[in-house]
Amino acid sequence: MMFLLNRNLHKFNWRIIGNIIGHVLLIEGFLLFLPLIVNMIYQESVAMAYILTIILCILLGFPLSRLKTKHTSYFAKDGMIAVGLSWIVISLFGALPFFFSKEIPSFIDCFFETVSGFTTTGSSILTDVEALSHASLFWRSFTHWVGGMGILVFLLAIVPRSNERTMHIMRAEAPGPVIGKLVPRLKDSAAILYKIYLMLSIIMVLFLLAGGMPLFDSLCTTFGTAGTGGFAIKNNSIAFYDSVYLESVITVFMLLFGINFNLFYFMLIKNVKAVFKSEELKVYLLIVIGSIVLISL
Repeated sequence: MMFLLNRNLHKFNWRIIGNIIGHVLLIEGFLLFLPLIVNMIYQESVAMAYILTIILCILLGFPLSRLKTKHTSYFAKDGMIAVGLSWIVISLFGALPFFFSKEIPSFIDCFFETVSGFTTTGSSILTDVEALSHASLFWRSFTHWVGGMGILVFLLAIVPRSNERTMHIMRAEAPGPVIGKLVPRLKDSAAILYKIYLMLSIIMVLFLLAGGMPLFDSLCTTFGTAGTGGFAIKNNSIAFYDSVYLESVITVFMLLFGINFNLFYFMLIKNVKAVFKSEELKVYLLIVIGSIVLISL
């Protein structure tokens, strides 16, 4: 049994997998500067928790990202392993600020909260979410935004090595069950997806601001909506604002963020026919409408 396991493990391109994980850690370290900035704005006392985590991400991520291999391309099995391990690693390191700041005393609880964020599950162990610092509220919600599109799709958009082989990562990461190349270069396809994601997020923030929601709240609410996980920064969630307008905006954008982003691209290039032909979109809307009817009965 062990012989077969070892033989199967040797079939993977571990150096390229390690290289990908290293880049993911470096990206996570960079993203952790955002809650650190929030900490500075609100003059809170959790800065060291984020600084330590950033240092750890760099210390492990940099040497891994420098791993070289003779074979730069990888196959489906390598892509799937890279995706799976990357999510575990970013969740482990993403949980550290909560643990180092002692805002969530148990590391298991920290890990659960972070996994729930990155996977956009939306489950939480917190009974008083408002007790968290602004920095940690921001990071907690931001994990939804990162997980909504996938940190590895972002990696594909910025790493020059992206090629035909990296489609295996694209398929495992991007939203929607049918992911294909939108343009000839896969790197450009990933960039297009993230531009659409960012554009929708900015538009939603503007709509929330128009409804009187504070900027910090608007950002965090948008992060939770974009990932479709629903992390909120108030104990009674959106009910705290007591606004039909805000609830309507969030509902509409939650629906939009659940759509395959390929369809948004088709709309941008005025290929409306492809959108209306999408069986996935039709089923998605039928499920939503059917659920609304059943709940209303």
